[in-house]
Amino acid sequence: MKRLLLIPLGLILIPTGAATAQVRIDVPGQSFRRQEEIRTKVVNIGKRPITLCLGFTSMDSLPLPFAAQRNNGGKWGTLLLGSDLGPNGSALVLEAGESQEFPFHLSDPGKIRLILEYWQGANPRLSCTALPRGSKAVKSTVFTIE
Repeated sequence: MKRLLLIPLGLILIPTGAATAQVRIDVPGQSFRRQEEIRTKVVNIGKRPITLCLGFTSMDSLPLPFAAQRNNGGKWGTLLLGSDLGPNGSALVLEAGESQEFPFHLSDPGKIRLILEYWQGANPRLSCTALPRGSKAVKSTVFTIE
């Protein structure tokens, strides 16, 4: 006789981050070599524009909207991408359905994820040096640098 498992609807939880995510970070693989170029895409999967802040690294002078974190014994710590100079005051608007590629490379080995802060709505005059409240954050899948 087969058993039927009933789950009361009140016990089903949907993570709010998954239900409201408007942005996706696409990492093009699960494993990379040190200093290999990683051509990562930020995709606005929502129906409204979003605004990102770009920061520059002095090593390769590429504007990046995300930070990289490495797992050290179960705790995530932020890595410097080159000698990170932080936000440079430049805002980027991605319209609904739009994406942009951001190539970068890492020299630190380990399990890595990317963190991206964004603001809902088009705000090309967003001050990226004094970040306003109300940002949302999204994380990439974890990948490995060997």
